[in-house]
Parts: sequence; C-alpha cells; structure tokens
Amino acid sequence: METSKILVARKDELAVIQICGRGSFQNAGAVKSFYQELLQQGVSRFVVDLNECTYLDSTFLGTLTGLGMRLKDKSSGKGKLHIVNVNARNVELLRNLGLDRLFNIDVTPRDLTQAVPVPLKEVKPEPVDKTESAEQMLEAHENLMSWDPRNVPKFKDVVTYLKEDLGLSTSD
Repeated sequence: METSKILVARKDELAVIQICGRGSFQNAGAVKSFYQELLQQGVSRFVVDLNECTYLDSTFLGTLTGLGMRLKDKSSGKGKLHIVNVNARNVELLRNLGLDRLFNIDVTPRDLTQAVPVPLKEVKPEPVDKTESAEQMLEAHENLMSWDPRNVPKFKDVVTYLKEDLGLSTSD
C-alpha cells in the first residue's frame, strides 16, 4: 500500500497543506484539525498543493469543502482556498463535484517555497474509533451535498448508510 503524508506550514496569514500520496478518509481528520486550529488563530488564506497527490477520495474532498465553505462565510470576505499543481484527473474530479466554484484551482506548476519559506512538517492522523471515523465521513459528505445540490444523488446513499450506522435519524 502506498505511503501517504500530509505536510503543512504556516507563514503569517498563509497556510500550506501538501498532500503526498493519497488524500483519503484516513488522513482527512489530520487536515481538519490543522485548519481548525489555524482558523481560530485568524489564518484566512490556505493553499493546498496537489503536486505529489496520487488520489483524492470523497471524504477528503468533503473535508476540504468544509474549509472552503468556512472561508467563504467569513464576514471579512478575505478568506481564500487555492488548490495548486492540479493534474487533469483531479481538475475533472473537482469540477464534477462543483468545487471549481468554491476553490481557486491553478494547474500552472507552482513552487511554494517562495510563498512559505518555512519547512513543511508532517501531521500524522490521530487514531480514531469507528464512530468518530463515521462522523467525519458523514460531515464530509454532507459538506459536498450542501455545497452543490448536484452532489445529492451521488452521496445520498452514503449519508443514509452512515446515519443508520451512527443511529441517527435519516428522515432529513
């Protein structure tokens, strides 16, 4: 199985998240913890570097969608989420989910060492139990459906299953 790493850095109001390998449900929680902490500290510009990313699953994308929606909702309007170094396959995936309307997507090769001249550090996923994992997956898929109604048919069965698994009402 492919080794995946999430590398992060912060310089003033800018945060960088670099996905090396797979962006999946297994490391989405680490990304969410990182961005939640920085949002509380007032960071409002995030760059996600997909140069070394080989795969993105819906839970990971839904987690990024949550960040994008939070930045968009900031009253100051200065919050931005840029996705850089995006290959053709990931561009198509982002467009199919309507995320090209939420994220600034840049396919031009970028070297982020100029923007963030501090070393990237690895964030490791915290171990989570089955319930916490299901809750994270549910929130991520609800984010995708909330952002773009065209995603509802794609993920409604996943959301229904996760809600049933968690013992939550599925009537909404």
